[in-house]
This record gives sequence, C-alpha cells and structure tokens, in this order.
Amino acid sequence: MKRIWGKMRNYPFIVLAVCGVSINLSSAGLDTFGITQKYPTKAGTREWNSAHWANSTARKLAYDGDAFDPTGWSDNHSSGDDNLSIDGKGSMLFKGEGPRFHINSTSQYSGSGPAQKVPPQSFVNVEATGYYRRLATGGAAYDGAEIQVRTGPLAHGSSGGNVCDATGYAARFRDDGNWDFEKELKHPGSGIYSTKSGSGAPLFGIKTIPLNRWIGMKFLVYNLEDGAQVRLELYIDSVSDVSTAAPVDGGHWSLVGAVTDDGTNFPSGDISGCPTLTSKMAITSGHGTVLLRTDNESCEWKMVSVREIVAGSTTRILSRLRPGWTPGNFLLPGYDALGRKEPWGLAP
Repeated sequence: MKRIWGKMRNYPFIVLAVCGVSINLSSAGLDTFGITQKYPTKAGTREWNSAHWANSTARKLAYDGDAFDPTGWSDNHSSGDDNLSIDGKGSMLFKGEGPRFHINSTSQYSGSGPAQKVPPQSFVNVEATGYYRRLATGGAAYDGAEIQVRTGPLAHGSSGGNVCDATGYAARFRDDGNWDFEKELKHPGSGIYSTKSGSGAPLFGIKTIPLNRWIGMKFLVYNLEDGAQVRLELYIDSVSDVSTAAPVDGGHWSLVGAVTDDGTNFPSGDISGCPTLTSKMAITSGHGTVLLRTDNESCEWKMVSVREIVAGSTTRILSRLRPGWTPGNFLLPGYDALGRKEPWGLAP
C-alpha cells in the first residue's frame, strides 16, 4: 500500500478508485506559505498570516501590538512583557510562565490594545494552520502546541476581563504525548474530548512531544448545515522538513481526530455566574479572536495562517488510499506521527 499525495493539485478534477469505490477530489489550493488548504477561503474575508514575521526586523511583541502587522490584530495577552518575540526571519518565540498570542480582530481589550487597520471579522468557520517547535521541557502535561478559535477577546486577560467571554474550542498536541480537543465556555474551566468525552488519546505513542522538531498543526472548526452542531477536525504534518523552506507539495497531512459537538456530548465545565451560557450548548458563533498559547516552556511558531472558510466542499487533504493511477500522481511512503516509515510504506 502506498500514499498518494501532492501533484494532483495540477488537475481540477480527479477520480480515484479506492477499494472499488470512486472518490472525487477537487484540486488543492495553497495558502500564503505554500501549505495545503482543506477548504477555500470565504469570499469577502481576510486571511491573517504571519508573513510579516519575516521582514528582517527582530522585535518583541508589545502589549499594544505589532506595528508591522498589516491587520493590526496582533495582541500580546501574556503574563509578562518578555514572553513573545519575533526573530524577523519568520518565527515567533514563546517563553516564560504564560505566553499568550492573540489574533484579535475586535476593538475590545482588557488593557491598552493595538489599533486595528482593517475591519473586524467574526472568525466563525475557521481553518487555522501553523508549524510548532518545542525547544525545552518544563511545562505541564497539557502544555505544548495549542490553537484556540471562536474565543472572545476579554476572557484570557487580567484586569478588565470577562471570564464568561471564553467561548472557544482548542486543539492540543500535548507535551505528554497525547492530543485532545478542549472546550471552554467560562475561563478557566474546560472539558476535553478526543475519542470520547473527558479523554485524551496517544499521539506520539508512549513518548512525549519531541524537542527541536517542526510539527505542523491544522485545526478546522465549522458549523454543520443545521447550524446547531459544530465539527472539529485536527491534522498533523510530522514529516515535512520546514526548517529552511515551506513544506514540499503543501505538506504531508494526516488526520489525527475529529468530533461533532451537538452541545450534549462535549461538556465544558463550570459556567456559574454566566447567564448567557448554558451547560448544553455548542459554540456556534465566532467571537473575533484566535489564540496560540503554552505555559512554562520555550517553543516557536511559524507559517501561521487563520482563514474563514467555506466548509462542506470536497476534501482537499487526502487520506491513505489504495491508489488508482492517474496522470501527475506520485507515491510517497506512509508515516506515523513521529515520522517513522510505516511497515507498509514504500519509498517512491
């Protein structure tokens, strides 16, 4: 068995025969960094991306934002003023007790905030992508790579905040080697879900998340057609070498897990004192903010993008398929989450 990937994006419509079943695959689009997009960008919306981190100007991200961010949405919500720094080559360093990077399109801040340069966006149906590298140990088991979407801008601050404003879903590649989704209505209480409510699941076997290795995370959150249920999908690229360049052919993405939250199957923790929240609710609205976070350790992020998407179209990330040959395809070996060749993997 071999993996099909990559150059099919040169063809607008492809049919593959998989175990006797035909599957239609649309051509894959690429984001600003050349990374595969699963779903197309919603018309009339603006992508936030970290391309301005590579402008040859090293700097700290101040509490009042990043002057080089063309949107004005960069927002430092960290516990200290030395937690976030940009190297000018495309990466942001997270360090210290509580680094928090917010992409906050709203005009609401718990302190003095940056001035937006473009109109705000709700960020309802979202595809968030980036590459993460763990640099040191020392964090809690739940720390690691985390992207949170649909959250409000005030829940994660200190003075002037609003703990009822959390309303977000997070995806985590945890330091202890597990992965999970996290649902937070009132900060800081939350619930987790991987294969079932209240559980994490192994991602790196019995090992912790590796040090000094770039790992791609793609997190999708979108409402289903009935508008009352929310689909969460998480993908990993643990194979591509992005140390000096973008991933070849858009990356080597594999599905980690997915869940549909109907409001009852994914509890979120304490909501006392928050009259607008209920214990049986899916988070169906966007609240203008996306964030990256960790605690008590050093890590880097790069090639980060956040887009509002049109979900429900044919998938643009391919699974492991029994290949039917079509022009332009090439074959790659299969890999597990640590980048080791699977037993059935064959070199191209």
